[in-house]
Amino acid sequence: MNYYLFIPFAIIVIFMLPLKIKLKFSCNLLEKNGAFAIFLFKKKLMHQQFWLKKGKILLQDDKTSSSTEIEFDSKEVIFTKVLANQIKGKTRLKELFLFYNVGVQDAFASAMLAGAINLFMLIFFTSLKNTRPTASMAVYDTVSYNRQVLEFAFKSNISLSLFDAVYSFVVSLIITNRIAKQKFEQTVSAKGE
Repeated sequence: MNYYLFIPFAIIVIFMLPLKIKLKFSCNLLEKNGAFAIFLFKKKLMHQQFWLKKGKILLQDDKTSSSTEIEFDSKEVIFTKVLANQIKGKTRLKELFLFYNVGVQDAFASAMLAGAINLFMLIFFTSLKNTRPTASMAVYDTVSYNRQVLEFAFKSNISLSLFDAVYSFVVSLIITNRIAKQKFEQTVSAKGE
């Protein structure tokens, strides 16, 4: 028996094994700031805080305390959108939880707003449950009756095979470079006129 055949078999098995990814995202819409974290097999890969300021995103890494300014139409943002679209159909959703705190300094209006958010999210979760029947989903709300606040947080557990992750990454790089090239050509042709 040829034992060298186990090498391609092992590579195929490794590429098909699912990666367990946990995503956490929170934001305060009134103050235009928030944070997000990505965990792989319960090990933190990334944790960054962000602020939205005049068409730019200011990112700050917690480990290095370095900050980066990114424009909304930059190559990084386009790559993130394309990668999210590529991965969306390949992931298996395990859990999706929404936590929110809402208040508009009026008890009645705050309760009505919280009810409307709950209704919208339950409709969204019901439609999502039709396509992902094994996923656990829930909405947790807090209503602040006497202060003005609008905070949201999401927690999600997904699984994705290593092959799908690598494939989506490569395809996203190619599409992002193509979009950047088209924008550059449009800019050059606009300046030439």
